[in-house]
Amino acid sequence: MDDFSLSRLPEPRVYSNEYEAPEFDEIRHGFLLDDQHFLLTTGTFSELAPKGRICPLPDSPVWFAGFINHRGNTVPVYDLPYLVHQERTDLRAQYWILLLGQQSHTAGFLLSEFPVAIIDPKRLNENLALSAAPKVLQPFLTAQYSAQGATWYEFDHQELLKKLKQSFYQPATLFTED
Repeated sequence: MDDFSLSRLPEPRVYSNEYEAPEFDEIRHGFLLDDQHFLLTTGTFSELAPKGRICPLPDSPVWFAGFINHRGNTVPVYDLPYLVHQERTDLRAQYWILLLGQQSHTAGFLLSEFPVAIIDPKRLNENLALSAAPKVLQPFLTAQYSAQGATWYEFDHQELLKKLKQSFYQPATLFTED
């Protein structure tokens, strides 16, 4: 970086003691999808991959975007917005690839909005109110939380991936009752 770009960075906040620092018990990560808020399960390793070339796989289901090369590893990428509203993500527009899990279990999900950090989410009652959540994702929502003025659904991406892998060669059976 040159001096000009460094001068544009904000000065870091320095706290004189631990009592001045903001207090919080938990930081979780989440994302928005069609005006719904989704929270990653506790302990989920996540990172954003740079927007790059996604290599499609011929004759694959439309919800499978393809593969990316992430630090020399091949990572599958799924079009999460497509699962919700049956419209492919425009890869010419702004998007992010949210990587979940560590190698060799990493999978990427396309997102049209930047993920967010959630501070101290409060778990809501045990009865999940799923009526507002996208129907296709409801089986993979495990809890509800309140944070930052919104209700967040805890999203179990591992269970979704199991279902997607089972239906990869049988796309017509995706999300049918067993």
